[in-house]
Amino acid sequence: MKTASRPLFVFAGGGSGGHLQPGLAVAAELQRLLPGAEALFLCSAREVDRRILSAAAADNPWLDWAPTAGARGGTGLWRLGEPLRLGRESLRAYRRLRTRRPMVVTGLGARASIAGCVAARLLGVPLVLLEFNVIPGAATRLLSLIATECLTGLPVGEVSARGLHCPLQHAGVPVRASIAGLHSELYISEPGLPRLLVLGGSQGAEEVNQLVLEALSGGVRGQVLPPDWQIVHQAGEAGAAGVRERYARLGWSVRVESYLGDMASELRAATLVISRAGAGTLAELACARRPAILLPLRAAAGDHQRKNAEYFATGLAAELVAGGLADAAAVVQLRGLMGELSRDADRRQRMSVAAARLAVPDAAARAASAILNIAAISAR
Repeated sequence: MKTASRPLFVFAGGGSGGHLQPGLAVAAELQRLLPGAEALFLCSAREVDRRILSAAAADNPWLDWAPTAGARGGTGLWRLGEPLRLGRESLRAYRRLRTRRPMVVTGLGARASIAGCVAARLLGVPLVLLEFNVIPGAATRLLSLIATECLTGLPVGEVSARGLHCPLQHAGVPVRASIAGLHSELYISEPGLPRLLVLGGSQGAEEVNQLVLEALSGGVRGQVLPPDWQIVHQAGEAGAAGVRERYARLGWSVRVESYLGDMASELRAATLVISRAGAGTLAELACARRPAILLPLRAAAGDHQRKNAEYFATGLAAELVAGGLADAAAVVQLRGLMGELSRDADRRQRMSVAAARLAVPDAAARAASAILNIAAISAR
């Protein structure tokens, strides 16, 4: 049974695995450094939050979670009625926290983080922001006005940094310990059976699904990928059945999953990855030393996924396909890259080495240490 004397750390945000998984990695590190500490996640009402946090809480008796933000996507701070909705959500978070004073509240970015971060300000609790992307989001820029410090993940450019109004400290993007540990495994001998891993994000991505299928359907089985290659495709809850049926029509035996729980094992078994370009996913690819083809989400706020992908492409750790499904050239480019990289082990090896150089496997420890330092200063 939990007791009121245990130190409490609150994480505000959610709506995707890209926001929640880094927070969970930091929470685990805080509990390692401060045994008995509790972690409370104030998240959104999305199903992905329930699935990820329920699984984490089942394995950790000192972790709890509560939806305080709505399920609306995006930040959209100036939409009609949005300030009123955010006010109600902030009051809900304030009521959830006022009986216990957290040591620190950590904002995980995006709209779902605002309520918990505002509640921290109302309670006089130190507020730390985690900004993972090259281009800071609107929520981070707004909340930096009341934050104690912002810990950055991928390098934030000088121009973007000027839009943040609190001290910055580079920590890297925290990743799960099981994936951080992959960084010490040399990517010299590839998996026995070559495997393409397709990741559409924690909620799937229809455009990724369709782009990959269009690229693969452009020729017979051995023309795009060598015939001995396996495919594992994370398609999302809404897309899995349709993707599975499409592969069957192509005559291919492919493992299609709505969600992949053990990502460390999937990355270890992957020879090549096709993925979106969220900062959390890129950090995991770097720690796992996996070469990748990146398909940035074009609707991402501030085009931050493209900027993230460009950082990895410039570092020679990944290839970038900038267009979408409506762009025929993007399909042709993706098909060509799949064919080239699946047949060139030396090139994959060079990309693996480059990815390892971009990794920050101890990012969770860096972030946890910074949060504990702020907690100690606040307690004096």
